[in-house]
Amino acid sequence: MVNEYTDILILSASYGGGHNQVARALTQELQIQAPGIKITTIDFCDLLFPLINRISQFSYTQSIRHFPVGYALYYQATGNISPDSFWQRRLNRMGYSELIMLVNRLEPRVIISTFPLPAGVLSQMKEAGVLNVPVVTVITDMCVHSQWIHPKTDLYLVGSSEVAAGLEKRGVPKEKIAITGIPILSIFKKKIDPEKVKRQFGLDPQAKVVLFMGGNDGIFGTNHFSFLLRDLPPDIQPVIITGLNQDLYERLQSVSYQKYRVRPFKYLENIADLMKVSDLLVTKAGGVTISEALAVGLPMVIFKPTPGHEEANARFLAKHRAAFVVKRDLGLKKVINRLIIDNELRQYFGRNCLKIATPDSAEEGAGLILNLTTLPVRLFREYQNPLVRREIHA
Repeated sequence: MVNEYTDILILSASYGGGHNQVARALTQELQIQAPGIKITTIDFCDLLFPLINRISQFSYTQSIRHFPVGYALYYQATGNISPDSFWQRRLNRMGYSELIMLVNRLEPRVIISTFPLPAGVLSQMKEAGVLNVPVVTVITDMCVHSQWIHPKTDLYLVGSSEVAAGLEKRGVPKEKIAITGIPILSIFKKKIDPEKVKRQFGLDPQAKVVLFMGGNDGIFGTNHFSFLLRDLPPDIQPVIITGLNQDLYERLQSVSYQKYRVRPFKYLENIADLMKVSDLLVTKAGGVTISEALAVGLPMVIFKPTPGHEEANARFLAKHRAAFVVKRDLGLKKVINRLIIDNELRQYFGRNCLKIATPDSAEEGAGLILNLTTLPVRLFREYQNPLVRREIHA
């Protein structure tokens, strides 16, 4: 069988959406810095369980939505497992043979993990001597968890100095850690014409925009908004991303919601521009979403963060005065009203967002990754030539 060479292999997963977004951001920036580079992104869980991956994703979503305590217990129980422990080494065997076959077929010159599970498998492969290329782990939350930490990882890209300190505390050498920020798309750095963008989205140019994002699974239930939108100031225009919640999307389009001037969307490819014209974001505390909001100086209200990584992300934002964290419906309504009415307070939180923002995260991360490759960057432009490629791999 002819090998399907690739330069960089990215191992991601479709759990929560953030891992794939990070892979996408890095891919975009790597291709800018090294034209002609070949990058292959694989869903690691599809590699392991192609028939049941979608079912397991649904189960993951349902457990977070309906049994957050169970997820929290799992998160805490696995938070401090030693890399040498029996259970960790068993986890590191998941997909071991499948990953060896994939690496042998693609022959990547560097491998990136944006999901914790393959990071452990790759480390064990390097320990066994069956893998000899650099391995990069991109931690997609503002917290430290043992599932990300493995002895043979060559480089960690992390979101903050707090995460870097946590890794060092657990024995990771400082020279293996780069505080780049969680990689986000470069579109978040681009300037826009706010009035033009508002018209494109069908928004009132004079209104204050409150953006509700509940994740791809539509965390905000169908009953939240009739309560939330009642008694909001009249100059507010709510924009609600409903995700997979079809019932919510249809209800928000009904006559009873027209008086609130609600603009519902199932999905948006260009969420960056919408964030830039928004005055407030009400959301869950996913690592990528909060990094995007920080990059555009958008103050946040974090609603009911999931116990575990989301609570850690929420604590990070609260520590830096970049977000309010709210765990009850009544409190959410009060906080939204306060931030909308108090322009000075909202702007204070927006400035704090920019202080800890990392809009160049993907650019910095891509540069560090390219420095690890054994193929000189100057050759990437020529690398599409089959004769050059054959010579390089000879």
